[in-house]
Amino acid sequence: MNNIGEIKHLLKKRLMSLFNLEKLYKPPYSDKYVTIFSHPRSGTHFLESFIGENFYSDECLAEGEVIWGHWANRKINTEGNKYQKLFGSHAFPSPEFKRIDYPVVYIYRDGRAVAYSIWKTENFLHPKYANISFSDFLKLKLDWRGSPAWKSSEKYTIAEHWEKHVKGWLKISSKNRNILIVSYEELVTDPYKVYLEIHQRFFKSKKRKSEKEIVIIEKAVGLKPNQATKDSWKEVFSREDDLFFQSLISKKELLTLNKMF
Repeated sequence: MNNIGEIKHLLKKRLMSLFNLEKLYKPPYSDKYVTIFSHPRSGTHFLESFIGENFYSDECLAEGEVIWGHWANRKINTEGNKYQKLFGSHAFPSPEFKRIDYPVVYIYRDGRAVAYSIWKTENFLHPKYANISFSDFLKLKLDWRGSPAWKSSEKYTIAEHWEKHVKGWLKISSKNRNILIVSYEELVTDPYKVYLEIHQRFFKSKKRKSEKEIVIIEKAVGLKPNQATKDSWKEVFSREDDLFFQSLISKKELLTLNKMF
């Protein structure tokens, strides 16, 4: 390849890189709706439905079929997602995310509940781990980053992956008022408090509903729905599992379930 051809090739690669980054940084409906980011199995669909029903009840937020799951174990949901236009991604926040100029809600959930939910969702793991025990799963180095759909050579356990994800979003939210962090556990136990946080940050121009007026999401929602409970992980974690999980977490406060932000 001559010099001119090489320069053209490098410029093309650079433009494609910027284009792909922009797609991730600016989800397709972010100019119109609040956009939700999360670590996988943190209550993403639960929050989508809560925001959809309480702030966009007169709008169609549905999209067509959804392809989801582990990169080696993909599935297609032909029914789609009723609230798909609110979804951003499961990405780790890159430096570019500091410039987010659209409303974002990041939902955070106890990492032990996240670990349990991922383990029991069969197509979130490589097929070769179909029969892995929960204790062994906690020690397993993941072969994906951000989302199970994104193959990665980085090697994190689920505890390390979850902490890195949450800490990254907490850090950028502290410097950007366009990003609101909400707790899954609070959405379950005190949905009106979460409603007020979202309303105060992004919907001041809309009339505030009373506690009796908000829609409470009681039916399981999502691609592989779970009932909206916050302590189901305790039934699976042995004392040894819990101690091992906590040993991998550098910021133990993230496991207190008290709001950290």
